[in-house]
This record gives sequence, structure tokens and C-alpha cells, in this order.
Amino acid sequence: MFGHKRRKTPTQVDWPRLKALLEDDDRRAAVERLYPDPRNESFLSSLRRVQPNLAGDVVSLGRQVFHGARLAEYPTLAVAGMLNSGKTSLVAGLLSRHGRARTLRGVANRQGTHRFVLWLPQKWREESALWQLLLDDFGDAVGHAPELLAEMPEEAHEQYNNRSGGVDALGVPLVATDPALDDLGIGLLDCPDIVSDEVFGVGSPERRRELLGKASTFCSAFLVVSTPSMARDRSLGDILQTISDLMPGIPRLLAVNKIRPGQTPEDVLESFEPQASKFGVERVYGAYDYELPKSEPFIPKSAKDGDQEVTIENPDDDPLPIFFSLSTHPDENPPAEIGCDRLLTHLTRELDRPESSDRFLMGRHAALRRAVWDMGLAAVEKDAEQSLRLTERARQTLLDTTISLFTKQSTGGAITEVRMHQSERIVRQLADAFCEAAPWYARWGVKINTFIQGRTKAASDLFKQYVPTAMAERYAESIKEKFKAKKVGQLVDPEDLDTSLRRFGAPLTLPHWFDGQNDPIDPAAWTQSMHEVLQTFHENDRVVFDSDQLRGVAEEMWRQIPRHKKLAFGLTPLAALLATFGSVLMLPVDFGATVLVANASVVELLAAAGLTAFSAYWAGGKTAQTLSTQAAVEQMSMFYVLLCHQIGIDPGSPLPSIRLKQSNIMFPTPNVKVAAGGGANATLAVYRMNQTFRQELNGILPRESKHA
Repeated sequence: MFGHKRRKTPTQVDWPRLKALLEDDDRRAAVERLYPDPRNESFLSSLRRVQPNLAGDVVSLGRQVFHGARLAEYPTLAVAGMLNSGKTSLVAGLLSRHGRARTLRGVANRQGTHRFVLWLPQKWREESALWQLLLDDFGDAVGHAPELLAEMPEEAHEQYNNRSGGVDALGVPLVATDPALDDLGIGLLDCPDIVSDEVFGVGSPERRRELLGKASTFCSAFLVVSTPSMARDRSLGDILQTISDLMPGIPRLLAVNKIRPGQTPEDVLESFEPQASKFGVERVYGAYDYELPKSEPFIPKSAKDGDQEVTIENPDDDPLPIFFSLSTHPDENPPAEIGCDRLLTHLTRELDRPESSDRFLMGRHAALRRAVWDMGLAAVEKDAEQSLRLTERARQTLLDTTISLFTKQSTGGAITEVRMHQSERIVRQLADAFCEAAPWYARWGVKINTFIQGRTKAASDLFKQYVPTAMAERYAESIKEKFKAKKVGQLVDPEDLDTSLRRFGAPLTLPHWFDGQNDPIDPAAWTQSMHEVLQTFHENDRVVFDSDQLRGVAEEMWRQIPRHKKLAFGLTPLAALLATFGSVLMLPVDFGATVLVANASVVELLAAAGLTAFSAYWAGGKTAQTLSTQAAVEQMSMFYVLLCHQIGIDPGSPLPSIRLKQSNIMFPTPNVKVAAGGGANATLAVYRMNQTFRQELNGILPRESKHA
């Protein structure tokens, strides 16, 4: 404006675009939830989950930036005046009828302005958080929190005149809003007399100048109101000098009020020219005295706006001065027609925004940047990293538990042998393979028919088929006792599973179940989950040996046994084998358990049957070892995955591996039927950051401000 170079507008943050990114749960989502129920999660959804208050702050700051960017374009015009010059009448002329009633006008001291009053557009109050920040910012600038101007005119007049506040109240600015300023797009700083002495007891000139200097950053221009008779008044020079000293970069304007009909605009400009030139006044406005009837022709009633003629409203019951810029050319001043750009109300289109607006907006930008990058994104990333770290710890607990239940280990923890779940399928295969491969003389009429179907009577009948003699029955009982005494294999019931999990740190590594305590948050749900792990494993375990390889191994093993050899118990090798298999199948019945997993290696079963030659062959035979290891690892993988899903832990991809005799064996992906969440009562969610989100975010809200 007026030959001054307009300040470069700071780079604005596009809040609608940024908000769309922060709410995107599709391709540009900030977070990927891996488990349970894999899906994308937006930045704000993640932040609400991690730090809900901070998520609210981000949205609030975004709205402040959005509304603040528009409000920052509103200039603020500071208005000061000579005594009885009609300064507040000029301010009132820019307000609504209610706003005018709240201003204090008159010539007596009780009608003078003795407080700084900042008038702002009404819409600035729509965003409550932003409004409060603006008040705080203004208060910080002038050194004291502002006071709101009362809505009732009588109370507002007392505040305007500082009738009860005294000297100290001068430093407490008043703030008011008015809807008329929404349309004008301007704010007004109504200043008290800044050169009068302390005779009225409302603050010294030095104190007033100090406050004016502090408020100057909120001003886009300074308008001094005078009258024609004050053209050479020393006080006018003092005001302009003060403004020049306090606001060297702010445009200075002059408004001459109460021009009499006999005075032409050219005369007024000429009389004020010395002061205007000395102090750099860039434009002079004038208003004829509406109280004098002869002024009527010189008071604009309308103005041209292109091809349109705009009526200038001035109510008869409360007339106010109409200011227009004075021209040195007589035919360009009223009563000649003037354009809208000559009216004081048009000034807002030429004024630059105040320095405070840039400072405030940059502060909001910085606050939003900190909230999103330094606090929000950091919190979401930390949560994702923690979810991975906690999941790794939980997986290790479940893997260690699985290994302990399905292997034999040395004192140093190395796996020496893998154990199999001796399911009906596995036992059937072993029994069939050994019977079919046995020489005719070893079979002695023993037949393998149906297996246990879940009923005790059926199980007893089958047991008799396996062990048809009392001697064989006693032999089978001895095998069962070895299982019970943990001399052979391992029996796993829900209590054993719970004990094993706790031994490997479940109370510390499963926070969604234990929350750092020794006992589960929901003991009943935890116990039920132990049952369901074993039950689902029993239902899903369809692992079998490779039939051809098993047949070959069985045939080779029979070749290791001399004809008609009897064991110490008086049974043939086949009878001993069948008695052993029968004892394994009867274990759940004997224990009365609805879910019981019997794990043992084939070597252990053969050794328990007293078949040392068979046991030695299986332990040393490469094909036999490969056969049992492959099946056992498949079962271990299945148990581990089912345990993870039931406990609410992501098993991971790829699945873990075990080390057996210098070899790392990966868990194969089991064929199990489980829901995405595994039906778990509690889950430990896993999150992973989407790295492309950072790039998208940096493109809209750069990590480092260009104005830092």
C-alpha cells in the first residue's frame, strides 16, 4: 500500500489436504495393522488409540491454522485522535448499530476513551480455541491479559472511560467483536489520547506511548483523527512524531473531521501539508460536519463501483461522519461523484496484514508441526515399534513352551530329540506298518481294527484287541505308569500347559493377559484358553508319516529281530508293540481328561516296549529319523500356531525355526482352520509404519519450516 512493498505471505499449510492425509486409511494410511484383523489404520485413528488427547490437539491446531490463515489476512487499523476530534465517531461509523451503542462518544471527559479497545470481526469467535489463542497472543504482546468489552452499552461505556479501573487499568486492553467488521474485513484498535497529561488520573503519556508501542505489531496502519483547526496544533505533531518513532514501518494516515462547508478539500490538504510531509502521512481523508445543514452537498450519499451505484447508509437517528480521501482536484471531490475506492471503508483492500498476524500464524504452524511430527508421529511410531517388540517377546515365550512340550533337551537347552503327538492317526500308522511288515510267525492272530472313538467302552474293547492276554494287559499297564511318572514321553493337560507358559515368563511377556501381575486378569478365560489350545490341536492334528517310507523302515526293523525271539516279559515283539500302542491310546481315558496330549518320540516308545534293537535302529537310521523329525516338526508348527492364535499373538511370517543336531529346521505353514483373531479373548495387536506416509506428510507439512 501507498508505495510500501507488501510483505511476502508465509507459506500456508493446506489443512483440508493435510487432514485428508491424516484420516486416510487406504493407500496413504500411516499404519498397517498386521494382527489381528489385518487392515490399514489412519494417522488420526492410530493417535486416538495411543494418545487420544494429542489427537484432539492435532485437529484443533489444524482448525486454528485453517481459520487463522483467513483471519491473518484481515488488517488492523489503529485509530488515535486529538481531543474532541470525533475519533470514536469514526470507529463507530465502521460498526453495526449495536457496536456503535457500545462505543463512547462525546466531548466531555466522561465521554473520552481512556483504554485501548481492540475491535475484531465477529467470526473470529467462531473457533473458540483460536479465539482464546488470539486473546492470549494479544495479552502477551501488551503485557496483560485483555478484558472483554461488555455487551451492555452502559457497562461498556464505564470500561471505555476507565471510570473505576484507575491508572493500572490502562494497561489492560479491552477486546470486542462486531459483525459489521466481518464484511469490511478489518480490525480496529481504538486508542486513548496518547499525548495528554496525567491530570485525569488515567495514566501518563509515557505509559500510553509504551502500551501503543507494544500494540503496534497488531496494526497494519495508523490513522490520526483531527479537525481543520488543529492543522498546526503542536499536539498533532507530537502524536505523529510518537507514531513515527514507535511504528517506523507502518503507513500513517490522517482523517480530518468536522470540515465546515466553507472549507474546500484543497484548503484542508494545504493546511495539513507541512505536518503530512514531515511525518510521512500518505493519505488524507476528510468528513464534512453533518451537524451543519450547509454541509449536506459535500457528504457523499452514494459512490460508484464500476457500473454500479452503491448507496451509503447513514441513519438519521444516529448520523455519523462519512470519510473519503481528499483530492487536490476540485472536480474530483463532492458534490462531484466519487468512486467506492475513495471511501474509508475501501481502505481494508489496500492495507497489508499486521506483523502480529504473521507471527501468530507462524506460531500456529509451528505448533501444528510439533504436534504432528515431534509428538504425534513419534508416539505412533513408538507404539508400532513397541507392538513388534512385545510380540517378539510373546512369540519367544510361546515358542519356548512349544519346544519344551515337543522335545527332549540337554541341560544346556539344546534339543536332543523331537517328540510327536501320539495321535490316533500316528498310532494307527505305526501299528498298521509294523503288523503288515511283520513276518507271518510274529502276528499270531492279532488284528488291528478300529481305534478309540471317544467312548470308554469302545476304548476298552479296542484295548483288548491290542492286548488279548492278561500278560499283555499287565505289560501295557506298566507302559502307562511310565508315562504318568514322566519316564516316557510327556503328558500335557491344561494345567501342564499353563505351568509351562508361566515357566517361560508369560506373566511378563503376555501383558494383554496378565498386565504385569502374577495371575491372569481373567483367570476363568485363561483356563478356558488352555483347554481350547489342546482341543483345537487335537481336532486339527492330521499329520501322518509318509506311508512308503514308514513301510520301508518297518520292514528293515523286522529284519533286525531273530525268529521266535521272546522278550523278558514273555511277549513277542509285535505283542509288545501293540500293548505299548494300546497303552498310549488309553491314557486320556485313564486320566478322565477331555483334553490330553500325549507326546513321545518313536524311539522312546520302542525303548519302553523293550525293543532295544528297534529303538537303536530308529535312533540311528537316517530315513527313520528324517521321517519322525518331519512329522514332529509339522505337529510342533501346528501347535505353536494354534497356541499363538488362542493366546492372541501373531505367529509371524515366516514362522520360527528350531535347531536340531547342527541344523536349523523351519516350521512349515500348517493347514489349520482358525479365525483371523483365533477366537482369543485378548489379543496383542501388531502395527507397522507405512514408510510412504512420511513422504506424503513431508510434501504437505514439511518436517522443517522454511521460516524457522
